[in-house]
Amino acid sequence: MKKIFSLLAAVAISATMTSQLYSTGFESSEGFTSNTVYNNSDLLVSGPSGKQWSTFFGTPSATSPLVGNQSMQMRWYTSSASSKGYTMTNFTTSGVSNVTFNAANTTGINVIVSCSTNGTTWLSPQTFTLTTTSTSYTYNVPSSATGALRFKFELTYTTAPSGTSRLYIDNVKFNAPTMAVVDATKTRANLVKNTIVVNDLIFGTSAKVSVYNLAGQVVKSADVTENTKLDVSALPKGNYVVTGIVNGQTVSQKIIKK
Repeated sequence: MKKIFSLLAAVAISATMTSQLYSTGFESSEGFTSNTVYNNSDLLVSGPSGKQWSTFFGTPSATSPLVGNQSMQMRWYTSSASSKGYTMTNFTTSGVSNVTFNAANTTGINVIVSCSTNGTTWLSPQTFTLTTTSTSYTYNVPSSATGALRFKFELTYTTAPSGTSRLYIDNVKFNAPTMAVVDATKTRANLVKNTIVVNDLIFGTSAKVSVYNLAGQVVKSADVTENTKLDVSALPKGNYVVTGIVNGQTVSQKIIKK
């Protein structure tokens, strides 16, 4: 019993302590190699293994960084007007609710931020109008974009500049929803109706739920609605913890699989 309640506490703490899923400042200490060559016609891949970014007409650069010693920078050239630089993640991140970042420009350059589930089709593009002063911006991921996502920052403009111009991106953070943790004893009836289960869990409310074993591993997850069932017949017999996000709050509840 003590182990089960310890797991409940661990799940609750995790929900409140891991709101930031990923961050980078494109620093050399993170594995981003600084360069002074911007007009790469092929994608430049940079960054640490597993967290690399691909950049077109741009590079990590120590020239006028926004934060720290380096920024990711894209250049636009009048000699290659159709080549609008961009940088995008080569990796996916799940559970992102918003992306915060610092950005600045020279000569009227702006940035479009979008997300993708496949790295090919980019969803929900949002244009941010920049200034020459480093400013923090927030891109909110639409509720329709679910699962593992990639993100892209693309140079754009309203009126083409008269000369070479630059887009600066820095201090990028992928954030999960900030959730308040509630006492499961007060709300558990609203999550799982049957705490002793053979085949199906029955839910009393709409929620995004995960089922954890006693090792803290997710063994089942789903989006559920009131009175829907989740098949757990394949799970071994034993004790589990079900967590769900209900009205922006994390609820955890013990179940016994027979």
